[in-house]
Amino acid sequence: MSASPVVFRPLDDDILPLRRRLETLLPDTLLPALSNAHPLSLLLFDRGLTYLEGFWEGKSFLTVESDGYAFLPAPPPWTLPPDGSSQWALKEPRFWKTLAGTLREKNKGIPAYLDGLPDTFRPQGFPEPELSEMEALLCASDWRHLSGPRHKTHRWEQNRFFRNDPDARVLPWDPLYRKSTLELLERFFSEKIEKSTGDQDRILLDDQWRAHEKALSSPGELGLSGFVVLSKDRVCGIGWFALLPENRGAIQFLEARDPGMTGISVLLTHHFFLYHPHAPLLNIQGDVQNKGIRHAKRLDLPCRLSPVYRLTLRFSSREFPLP
Repeated sequence: MSASPVVFRPLDDDILPLRRRLETLLPDTLLPALSNAHPLSLLLFDRGLTYLEGFWEGKSFLTVESDGYAFLPAPPPWTLPPDGSSQWALKEPRFWKTLAGTLREKNKGIPAYLDGLPDTFRPQGFPEPELSEMEALLCASDWRHLSGPRHKTHRWEQNRFFRNDPDARVLPWDPLYRKSTLELLERFFSEKIEKSTGDQDRILLDDQWRAHEKALSSPGELGLSGFVVLSKDRVCGIGWFALLPENRGAIQFLEARDPGMTGISVLLTHHFFLYHPHAPLLNIQGDVQNKGIRHAKRLDLPCRLSPVYRLTLRFSSREFPLP
C-alpha cells in the first residue's frame, strides 16, 4: 500500500485570522512549558517566514518556511499522546516517515527538523532528539510576595528603585504611553547596538525592534497584555505578556528598560502576578533572543527548567519503523 501524500497550502497572512489558525495548528496543551508552541513565537519574530498548512490523511499541521527551508515549529496536536498516558511517545509513525521524505525533497536533500519537543515526549522508535534549549518558568507563589531568601536580591532591587523614585508606578498598557515608550525603545536599542559584536547580534536586535513595534501597533490583535513602569512621569520599562486560557499561566515575549536602570524585570514580573492572581506560572523564555539575555534571565531563579529538544527528521525505514 502506497503512503498517503503530504500536501501544503499557504496560510492567510492577515494577522488576526492567521493567529487564530495558528492556535488550532499548534499544541496548546504544551503551554506554558513550551514557549514556541504559542503563535506569538512566530508572529512577533517572523523575518522571512512563510506559513504553510500541511495535510495528511485529513489531518492538518503547521509547517514554516524560512528562505526556502521547511521545518515544523512544534509537533502537531494529534501526534501527542493523550493526557495521563504512560506511553510518552509521539503518535502516527507513518505520518513522520512520509513527512520526513516529503520535507527532505522540498529542502533539496537537507533533512528537516521538528522543533520544540519536551523531554517527556522522547519518541520511541525514533532517532534520539538533540538537546536544544531550556525553558525557564517562574512560580506565582514565590513572585507575588517576593518571599524567602531566594528573592533577597530582588527585594533589594525593588526597594532601591522606589527609594530613588517613591512615586514610580507599574500600570497596565495604555495607548497614551505610546510616545514615551517609543522614546524608551530608542534609548534601549541605541545602547544594545553600541554593544553589539557582529552581524548576528544586529539581526537579532532588529528582530526585537520590529517585534516591539508590532506589539505597540496591535496588542489586541496579537492577544498581548502589556505593563509599563513609569518613573518621573516617563516610561522607563515595558513588558509584553500573553495570557493562556483556563488559568494555565502566561508567557512573557518582550521587555525593554532604560539603560543602566536595574530592577525593571523584577517590577514587571512582580506586578504581573499581582494583576493576574490566577496565573500560576510565567514562562520568561519567550523574550530572550540572545545568549546574554538568556543567561541573565536564568539568574531570576526559575521554579522550573523545562528541557526542550529538536528532532532531525531523517528518512529511513530503520529510523521511522512502521507499527
